[in-house]
Amino acid sequence: MLEPRVVAATGVCGGTLFPAGAGPSLERVLESSKFVIRDEDKDLSTAESAKMLEDAYRSGKDVRNKPTADCKISGEERLVGDYERYVSALVRFKAFSKKAWTSGVGEEVYDEGVSVTGAKRQRSIEFDCVSARVGSSVEIPLRVTVTFMNQFGEGADDEAVLVNDYLLLAHAAGLSMSKELGCADNGGLPAGPEGLPAMIP
Repeated sequence: MLEPRVVAATGVCGGTLFPAGAGPSLERVLESSKFVIRDEDKDLSTAESAKMLEDAYRSGKDVRNKPTADCKISGEERLVGDYERYVSALVRFKAFSKKAWTSGVGEEVYDEGVSVTGAKRQRSIEFDCVSARVGSSVEIPLRVTVTFMNQFGEGADDEAVLVNDYLLLAHAAGLSMSKELGCADNGGLPAGPEGLPAMIP
């Protein structure tokens, strides 16, 4: 049986999702300088995830039912409490669009522009992608949600310290995806996470 691959922070998710500048944040979150590819099928590259988002958009009204594009990230195996464990995180991309609107009672709300939301141990960024590759338009853009989730709940660092890393990692992943999809103006995403709007409470 082959040993799982071990890579640096920039080698996770097909080696295409995170730039070098995001490496220190991932290392802090998972308290590891090396990362283990435990399942090649869950190590989706930016291109593979982009194809899933494109296919979801092109499915029309069924877009809301399409699977998310998930990349699982694991730090080195180490002792956590009484057990050897792989501490893990997840980057998830979800597609949506106005095509999914249904006719019914009441008016549906469709968010637009760049927005930031959060929950415990995670941050999400939404943006609109107008892309010739995807076939999305200004009138009906591909709505992308990228979420970085820290699945390691027993880390040594305080949550208040790591939230900036979660935001930086979600932003870096979103920017990589917007470039891969060919989104006009990178979907409105700023060059750095400091340019993002305040998180919606």
